[in-house]
Amino acid sequence: MKTYYKFKFYLNAKHSVIFNEKSSNIHPHTWEIVVLFGSQESDTVNFTNFENELENYFLNYENKYLNEHQSFKEINPTMENIGKVLYVDIKSLINDKNLYFKKMEISENPTRTYIIEE
Repeated sequence: MKTYYKFKFYLNAKHSVIFNEKSSNIHPHTWEIVVLFGSQESDTVNFTNFENELENYFLNYENKYLNEHQSFKEINPTMENIGKVLYVDIKSLINDKNLYFKKMEISENPTRTYIIEE
């Protein structure tokens, strides 16, 4: 039997995206980020410490204009690209804790979700 943990976070930030060589207006989102992971050692995880670490990580982006953030200087900050950047960092944080990454979802609104799964 496989068991997983699910954390849900909300990230408030603005961005503008380029499609067909046209830039959208700067607009805000409250992104919902869901992370699923499992433990490699036991069924017990210290949620408080790990959750605080992830919350501190998200503070790097909170209330920022993502286009000006170092992570997106050369990347169009679409929902998909934001998800890919967050995935790399979150997976690293998870792996450092003897946990393993299962899946991450990022939604820019209730009807659009981008999913990255191992």
